Amino acid sequence: MSLYERFASTIRGARALAAARLRHEILGVLHQGLSLSGLTQSDTAKSLGIRRSAVNQVFRGDGNLRVNTIADYLDTMGFELDVRLVRAGEPRKATMEKRAIRPAVPDWRVQAPQQVSTGVFSPDSVNDAHINVRWNRITDMPIAAYSPPTTNPAISMKLEAVS
Repeated sequence: MSLYERFASTIRGARALAAARLRHEILGVLHQGLSLSGLTQSDTAKSLGIRRSAVNQVFRGDGNLRVNTIADYLDTMGFELDVRLVRAGEPRKATMEKRAIRPAVPDWRVQAPQQVSTGVFSPDSVNDAHINVRWNRITDMPIAAYSPPTTNPAISMKLEAVS
């Protein structure tokens, strides 16, 4: 068992490793943001209205940063931080396996685009209204049905295969 594995096997050690990984990620993002923004630590201090030594402390990793402080620094540099949830140990495992880090859950803000086609069901009788239907081309299943002239999805519909 490696030293890392022994350390990670205890609750206290696992928490310390998680804190160290988070601190490393945050400092990396701050340094990258500073570099990409073209600002200096002095420029950042002036923009934030604080001493340059305070900015230098942040970039050295001294102290315990608040979320608002990180947001202020990144905003000054013209950036925001996007955070994703990963399983404990995943970043190290991904590095060891030379692959991308896998999030614990898919990004809920992004939905994969669906290939959609539309069509119209013609009624059997003159009194029935037409129903517009959007189809997912991959699964060949209906996504939504609309009854003209509105664009509100129909509350219920019955689809029957006609041969």
